[in-house]
Amino acid sequence: MVDHKLQLFLEKVLLSKWENKIQFRSDMKLYQDFGLVGYDVDDFLKHFTKEFNVTISSEFNFNERFYPETYSALDAVRSICIKTINIFLLKSIYEKELKDLSIEELEVAIKRGILL
Repeated sequence: MVDHKLQLFLEKVLLSKWENKIQFRSDMKLYQDFGLVGYDVDDFLKHFTKEFNVTISSEFNFNERFYPETYSALDAVRSICIKTINIFLLKSIYEKELKDLSIEELEVAIKRGILL
């Protein structure tokens, strides 16, 4: 169960785009579950670090975790095509997998005071 203060923050920041309230879980991820990319992630992290007095480590690699703002529908179609080819040809065509950022990692960052 997500910390109450973090739950309220996530509702305020993420659910302004959603109509229904949800109960956040630690395994939820910012891109996978909420579609945050590019500037939306920047904005979210800016509010998060200010609200919880957390700093972002120099080791935190934004590009390994999130798609840039320019990730488009064409990129999504390309990703689906690559996965389909991999299935039918029993080959592995490399596609960059993102690490994303989970709510559990946000909770850990609040406790430590730093986002790694």
